[in-house]
Amino acid sequence: MKNEKLIKNYIIYHAYFCHLIENGQADAIENLCDISLKLCEEIVKRNISSAQIEECIKKADLEPKDSIMIDKYIFKGFIDLGMGES
Repeated sequence: MKNEKLIKNYIIYHAYFCHLIENGQADAIENLCDISLKLCEEIVKRNISSAQIEECIKKADLEPKDSIMIDKYIFKGFIDLGMGES
């Protein structure tokens, strides 16, 4: 998997993970945390910085629903800045 795909999956996954927790729908929390840890480990293994993550996600072609989740849980103002629009 290319870094761009990993970053996109990483950010979208964590946005939806936050959404599930907020809405009391994270029934399999241990499994969700395992997936989160694996994604984080891969980000670290590849030496991907926070700046690289933010730059990549700004350029990503995202579905509108994903952009909303990212705006709400990960990067406040994401949509206002015109980022992630399909």
